[in-house]
Amino acid sequence: MNIAIVGSGLYSFTTASQFAAVGNQVYLFSNTNELEDTSLDSDFQDDINKHPISNFQNEPGLISLFRKQVVQGRIKQELPPTNCKVDFVLLTDADPSSTINEFYSLFKKVTDENSSFIIFSPSRIGETKAVQELIYEKKFNSKVVCVPLLIREGRALEDLSRPDNIIIGCDKHEILPRVKALFYPFNRVKDTVRVVASMEAEFASFAGNAMLATRLSFMNEMASLAEQIDVDVDVIRECIGSDPRIGRDYLYPGCGYGGEALEDNLSAVAKQLKTRNGYLGLLGTVAKINERQKDLLFRKIWKFYKGDLSGRSIAIWGASFKPGSASLIGAPAIVLIDSLIAHQVKVVIYDPMAKKYLEKKYGRNKLIKIVEQRDEALSNCDVLAICTEWKEFWSPDFNLVKENLTDKSIFDGRNLYSVKLVNSFGLKYFAIGRGEKL
Repeated sequence: MNIAIVGSGLYSFTTASQFAAVGNQVYLFSNTNELEDTSLDSDFQDDINKHPISNFQNEPGLISLFRKQVVQGRIKQELPPTNCKVDFVLLTDADPSSTINEFYSLFKKVTDENSSFIIFSPSRIGETKAVQELIYEKKFNSKVVCVPLLIREGRALEDLSRPDNIIIGCDKHEILPRVKALFYPFNRVKDTVRVVASMEAEFASFAGNAMLATRLSFMNEMASLAEQIDVDVDVIRECIGSDPRIGRDYLYPGCGYGGEALEDNLSAVAKQLKTRNGYLGLLGTVAKINERQKDLLFRKIWKFYKGDLSGRSIAIWGASFKPGSASLIGAPAIVLIDSLIAHQVKVVIYDPMAKKYLEKKYGRNKLIKIVEQRDEALSNCDVLAICTEWKEFWSPDFNLVKENLTDKSIFDGRNLYSVKLVNSFGLKYFAIGRGEKL
């Protein structure tokens, strides 16, 4: 099939690479002209740092797969020729209506009654119908479907090639066979396709994100209560997680969730709830809990030093909003860092992937030092704070941690360690709902 993909973000490169890898001809272009100006040739590595895909150099397997498809000619970084009819137009990272308006003349030439527009990750309920109305208004014959497929940083290729489920939001069932055929290569082992109305698919996407956020905020509330009554919240998590009605996923308390996709989706849901109901209800509480949770490590450190942070130096392990990602969007670490430097605290940060973005954000701040190695961050610091659960933090040399930290204390926002183990090395351990009390 011939596929046109508009965008220059993670969804764009992931879908382009995977659909090309299974034999489709992909035309990848951007409404910002980034891709057309920096097309890659066979000397891929010479051009990598100038290309938008360089933002995803740490995404497992993505660049190598993308490169292979470019070299083999199955990904062309250009507009589809006007004499080519495309089967699908994938709208991945841009606003769908704006993209259609911008490329109206092209789309009218390369689409026909057999073509379909697919919206990935719709930003609002009713967007698919709005785009369909826009296409009819412009006298296209194409149909519009939405596929709110979950593609996560750190496992993007896996999410598309082996999806847990594929929800197709489709109001015109005559186009379903072609849409299902597009996803057939990723749906062969077990049938994961569910077909619903477009608004139901959009709503399901929002409701799923809202449920995840609610579970996380609920566990953070339980962690706060557990801390007050001297109960280990990790024991509580194991007990309720073994209940089949509840399950174990997303029951880990921490210093708050982040990430552009989740926060944007929840913001969109909240906006619609407020428009329709006049109030946010449960989601308003969920959002407030999360924002409060992002400030928790700073409040713990503040209490530890009885409000006197002058002259302190804090080591931070992990800055990205989750392991496997370099993104700082919505990351709890940023709240901690900003609060510390506002009190003139020196901060030494290590993150295995986010160094470039940390330097861009804090590079000129004399209170901030960004280092290359995990243990390098400990040198001459008073305490350690952990904000992201990177695997290289799971089994550190606790003797080395103790030797380097003046005040022999760890503030763990991700509950990585056994309380007894850390204490056995002569370190104080302040975690979320467990460890030392303040």
